[in-house]
Amino acid sequence: MHSRRGSGISRSSGAIRNKMMRGRKFHIVLVIWLACCVQTWGASKSVAGQKFRADEWVTECDSSPGIGALDCSITVPFWENRGAPRGSFALVVMLQTGNMGIVGEPFPTRAVLRIDKNPPIECTEARYCVFPSMQALAALKQLKTGSLVLIDVYTQKGEFSFSLTPKGFQAGIAQIRAWGYRTE
Repeated sequence: MHSRRGSGISRSSGAIRNKMMRGRKFHIVLVIWLACCVQTWGASKSVAGQKFRADEWVTECDSSPGIGALDCSITVPFWENRGAPRGSFALVVMLQTGNMGIVGEPFPTRAVLRIDKNPPIECTEARYCVFPSMQALAALKQLKTGSLVLIDVYTQKGEFSFSLTPKGFQAGIAQIRAWGYRTE
């Protein structure tokens, strides 16, 4: 009888050990599965923010196509590093609202934007020079088909003049459409 108890105890402890091993394996598989899910979720979240670059123009969209309103912007930096004064600026176009502005260092006090031979538009707000809405919407349409962008930025330190091609903007609009966003 004594040997039966001994073997019963070893069977019992073997069963417990076996259950523990199965439980441990289950937990390991569960942890690995959760880690994969978190990585996949993180990857899908990063895909929700789209980014595209053509020439110097950078196109960015925050939400997924078909979810909510179009939340895309197209930005082009431009700068003057030779001589004095030096300056670094960007033309920012918010496609959801049609707002358009010039930001940079030194802070702009005024800016003039001309696309091809169309009438120029002007902003006179300090620091963030935002163009009037109706003029910005007209300029947005001109950027879609234009071939030359002229920008004059006025600051307390001096005047800066730039010429750009809108081809990167046009490529950005095409990429936004390719991502599945509506642009009209």
